[in-house]
Amino acid sequence: MRTAVLYNFLLEANVMASLAILLMILIRKFLRKPLGNRLIRFAWLLVAIRLLCPLALPNPAINEIRSAFAQDTAIRPIAGQLQVRFTDAVESVTGWVENLAGRRSGIADGMNALVDSTYNGMLSWRLMQLYLLGVMAVSLWFLLSNLRFRRRLRADRIEPISGKLEEQYQALCAERGVKPIPVYFTDPLPSACLVGVFRPYIALPLTAAPQEAAMVLTHEICHYKGRDSLWGLVRLACCAVHWFNPLVWLAAGMSRIDTELACDDRVIHGLDTAQRLAYANVLVLAASRRMAPGVGVLATSMTMTSRSLKTRVNAILHSGTVKKGLALTAALVACMALAGAFATAEYIPMPEILKINPSGAGIEARQITSEEEAIAYAKVLWQSEYLAEDIAGLDWGVEEIDGVYYVTASNEDFALIAHFGGDGVVSYLHNGLSRYDYASPTQEDVEDQKQEITQYLLNFVDALRPGDSDRIEAFHFESETAYTDQFYVTFIGYTYAQNETQIDTYSLFVVQISPVVRVVNYAIGIPQSTLYSGVG
Repeated sequence: MRTAVLYNFLLEANVMASLAILLMILIRKFLRKPLGNRLIRFAWLLVAIRLLCPLALPNPAINEIRSAFAQDTAIRPIAGQLQVRFTDAVESVTGWVENLAGRRSGIADGMNALVDSTYNGMLSWRLMQLYLLGVMAVSLWFLLSNLRFRRRLRADRIEPISGKLEEQYQALCAERGVKPIPVYFTDPLPSACLVGVFRPYIALPLTAAPQEAAMVLTHEICHYKGRDSLWGLVRLACCAVHWFNPLVWLAAGMSRIDTELACDDRVIHGLDTAQRLAYANVLVLAASRRMAPGVGVLATSMTMTSRSLKTRVNAILHSGTVKKGLALTAALVACMALAGAFATAEYIPMPEILKINPSGAGIEARQITSEEEAIAYAKVLWQSEYLAEDIAGLDWGVEEIDGVYYVTASNEDFALIAHFGGDGVVSYLHNGLSRYDYASPTQEDVEDQKQEITQYLLNFVDALRPGDSDRIEAFHFESETAYTDQFYVTFIGYTYAQNETQIDTYSLFVVQISPVVRVVNYAIGIPQSTLYSGVG
């Protein structure tokens, strides 16, 4: 996998998610009451989906921001813009350093080498190594934190709850519509917590007063019903994958608080004022112990900082009425915004293959005995129906080696290359104007057009030399690629050995089928041993 694939995902995900996180900060501050804690908790899930899902949807507007200086189309426009802006910034600093020093310095040379490394792949590879080390380090920290926490709880475990408390717990589970999970007295333990994801259990402080136990267990049951442990796992995945983005860590902390607030909403639903006050007192007592699992631990906790606790207590005692119409509208807008946040890929429409003339005009065969005749023959080739090239204003050059003429026509922008023997048999053609060398693979299906294209290629071969198409006994469709509005298909034609079971030679064809139809790369008679080796 190319590093560009991962960089595209990381950059696009962080740009879009960072904007969403900044927006969430404002929503939490000014729209919490009318929208409700549950909707805010749901919005955090949408942010996490954008951070973790490597999806890129086509968007015509993205086409407009592709930099003309970012030639590698595997780098999508957002990453390409960053690459170009980084290069511009480094070059500006380099010029400033040189002007300040009055001469070329080692610092300037190092910065120029840094610019070069953005294009030769060295910088991207080094950064990839650093990124992967960060992912492994953060993941290891999360793993060790959870193992240490779980080991300590297991060592401090006293016994399962029993008697009247167990009966009360079973009744609470039935009331909330959840299947009971194990509950263990643990000491020392500052606050009850729901521990684990796949085999969860509740750890209850041995010192919990009977009047607190019901509220504490209800809180953890609501966490379990809301699958909040899974949400914790999603938070850890976001922090591990995007460990370098401080906004992601900030979002993890805020979403953890909002998960607790949403849990409080489930707990107090249907409670009267006195019961809400009792629940708030339990929270305050838990907070006084000032100990809670860290952000990297997969466990819930009732303890919080004083500022967050004040928000929770106010929400419990003075909960406003959620405006359901506004909340529903906000949820729909958020889902549409999520879809838009994935629209970061260029839109390359599948072109309709133009009508191909099955009987194109042939090229008059001729003997070539001089460089002048070779250039004249190359001009006829490039202006033929199948190559359709404008050769005006090109500089021509030719070299003859062992009876093969190598003719080049070029200007500042591109070059046309043709190889043929003294008998006029063409072995290689390349249209340097095409961008298929930089084209990206597409997922379009050209199945219906394959037969038409292969017949076109056979006619092309016969146009070069009548009867030569008989040398090609089978075609293999290789790929389809696109660069902006230019669309290409690649085919390989096989010639078998006398035993008709092994390939002797093959021919390579690249055909541009939009916005014009023409052959842009052709090589014939290539030995089978070089297939897929890059020769030709």
